[in-house]
Amino acid sequence: MESFHRLAYMQAGVVLISLAALAVSLYSVLERRGAARRAERLRFAALIDDLNDLRLAYRHPTTALEFGDEADAVNARAELLAVQAFLLRKRLHDITSPEYRTLAYALSRSGYPAEADQSWREALLAADEEGPTQQLFAHRGYAFFLFGAGRPGEAREQMRLGLKAIGSADDNARIHQIKTYVYWAIEERAAAGPEVELRERAEVEIGLLDNEHSRRRMRAFLESPS
Repeated sequence: MESFHRLAYMQAGVVLISLAALAVSLYSVLERRGAARRAERLRFAALIDDLNDLRLAYRHPTTALEFGDEADAVNARAELLAVQAFLLRKRLHDITSPEYRTLAYALSRSGYPAEADQSWREALLAADEEGPTQQLFAHRGYAFFLFGAGRPGEAREQMRLGLKAIGSADDNARIHQIKTYVYWAIEERAAAGPEVELRERAEVEIGLLDNEHSRRRMRAFLESPS
């Protein structure tokens, strides 16, 4: 009987050792996967930072940058980074709306309209968890893309959704609305849309601002050449 108990204890010990080894093995696998995901996330963030830097390069008003070898180099690098980021994003689950917007802009600029459209839609989904300001920026950015793609009806709907998202609860929200109306009006100039009506709406919102300094600043913004 004593031998039987000793054998049972030994078997239990073996089982416990085996379970402990399995737990250590599983932890090691999960740790490696976690490290790989963190590395991929850092890589994605670096790609987005590089794309933002290159976006600033597009703004340099030099003939060499716009038409010369330097422009070709900037465009080629932007395309490479954008494609890498677009492929990498499939393995990540915590990408922010601003990151998606940067990626969408770069893809559009590099000649990938379908991928850019998908990235704009992903930016909208991410913005739902990030508050009204990010929702406005995502809808407005997507609208700019749609205007450029010759889809003005869809673009106008995105502008309306952006205005609805930001609301008009305070001066900050109204300033966002005013700027959106002005940006929208500029797009409608090329699309033969209701530019004047949009500027009139912006004027109405300016009159509703509580802060006098904000009213002066936004009126100057509305009246500035564009």
